[in-house]
Amino acid sequence: MKFRWDWEDDGVWDTDFSTESLATHAYDTLGYKKIRLEVKDGVGSSATTRKEVFITVASKEMILIPAGEFIMGSPEGVGNDDEHPEHKVYLDAFLIGKYEVTHKQFAEFLNAIGRNDDGAGNMLVDMHISAIKFKGETYEVVKGWEDCPVVGVSWYSAKAYAEWEGGRLPTEAEWEKAARGEDGRKWPWGNLWEDGKCNSWESGLHGPAPVGGFPMSVSPYGMHDMAGNVYEWVADWYQADYYEFGPSRNPKGPDIGGFRSMRGGSWVEFAKGCRPSFRFGQPPDSADTDSGFRIARDVEN
Repeated sequence: MKFRWDWEDDGVWDTDFSTESLATHAYDTLGYKKIRLEVKDGVGSSATTRKEVFITVASKEMILIPAGEFIMGSPEGVGNDDEHPEHKVYLDAFLIGKYEVTHKQFAEFLNAIGRNDDGAGNMLVDMHISAIKFKGETYEVVKGWEDCPVVGVSWYSAKAYAEWEGGRLPTEAEWEKAARGEDGRKWPWGNLWEDGKCNSWESGLHGPAPVGGFPMSVSPYGMHDMAGNVYEWVADWYQADYYEFGPSRNPKGPDIGGFRSMRGGSWVEFAKGCRPSFRFGQPPDSADTDSGFRIARDVEN
């Protein structure tokens, strides 16, 4: 058997016939691509098939954040009261997602478990405001939204997905260190705000962008979209004065509460609300058009 490929299905064969049944190709752009394949047998008979594939940068890659101290919160006169006092926190090493979880990834989760609840009565995705829809017997993503961060998910949804992936949600402290690094910078990229560096209201997009779509906002450790795009659920219960008495080593938030913490700002927020030190709480069962998450994992000793 021999094989040849037309990587854009534009009528021009990009390879000659070869006996290799596996082939690779690098595209210059992302999104949907149509591929044409011709297979020819030893007597000259041939058949052609076509397939549409989705090319993405979104992955489940985890980045190692090394153990050590970092500066958490904001100095007096900067930010909101719940960001004070600025203080040093020591964290053990951990892993955190390079990207926010996407609609496509979350739909895979729903199809794997075969339901839209977490087994405890909590809906996993609100399909009225998410790009995930139930069609026939499967959960599918509206075309064009595959790489955008999943929205319409509650804290319970985020927790369920993270555990299904063998991980967990990051703590507030872990999230902030991953976003800001160790030097107390105001933004993932430094201390000066620039319109267009992240997907805030100032960017003019006014909706979620595909993950990794604002590469100039990358954090010191390599995480994308930790300022703007969508708010991200984290593990902790929210408490406004927690920084005043929380431990300086591996803080995990208060033991109880009525709201779970969210971080990172979103496309509906102006610059002030997209600072990585900005924090607020939401009921854990709430879901919105600008709320998503990323996952974390412990480092095995």
